[in-house]
Amino acid sequence: MIATLACLLYIKSDLVEVVEGDLPIVITAPHGGTSAIPGSEERKDTSLPQFVTVLDTRTDELARVTASEVEKCFGKKPWVIIAKFSRKYADANRPIMYGAESDAAKVQHKLYHDSVRKAVDSVRTKFHKGILVDFHGQAADKEIVFRGTQNLKSVGEVSNDILSGEKSFLGVLEKSGVKIVPDASHPREKEHPKFDGGYTVQTYGSGHADGIFAVQLEFGGIYRSANAILETARKLAAALKSHVDTFLDSSR
Repeated sequence: MIATLACLLYIKSDLVEVVEGDLPIVITAPHGGTSAIPGSEERKDTSLPQFVTVLDTRTDELARVTASEVEKCFGKKPWVIIAKFSRKYADANRPIMYGAESDAAKVQHKLYHDSVRKAVDSVRTKFHKGILVDFHGQAADKEIVFRGTQNLKSVGEVSNDILSGEKSFLGVLEKSGVKIVPDASHPREKEHPKFDGGYTVQTYGSGHADGIFAVQLEFGGIYRSANAILETARKLAAALKSHVDTFLDSSR
């Protein structure tokens, strides 16, 4: 029943925002939504692993503005998948057995991940390689962006140049003044396991889907305040442009 409903609602869902792209870039934002899921109560089972219901404020807006800036850079659109439903009802960055408790919530969770899968498969088919950036927020340090790659599992066996070199996505971000932890001198996230990358990068990164460089970014408050979003988005877009131009092929 859930799978059938997901198929019927895939095109029309008001709670999963999808922009189909024509670049080897996928932008995802699972925790910025505020909408209730009709027919579902709020999640209550605190015994489930990593049970969290807190909103990642403005991460959905940051994802949209970044996508707009990327389009200005390339003249083409990136893929964008945003959960508009509140994390109180479904957590799209957890496996469905942990992230959704009701049938209605499971439908939306599946729709979200069907959309991410479609984006990743399309990028791999057309370009063979791509980059996925999963947008999150954190309150541990407002001046830091924690990056998560599951200790490099979600980016695969890449060189330091691709991971954090001067023309790479993370390298250009750092050079632009974004304080990334861990920095280029500490490639793994062992010291910050809370922010080492969740379900999305685990599922779609190159450890599971060859060719997709997947990184989770946990933005501190100064990067996603209402006044800072445009500047942050422009830095992200410039970093994505450099990474794609240097390591990927966007001309197909």
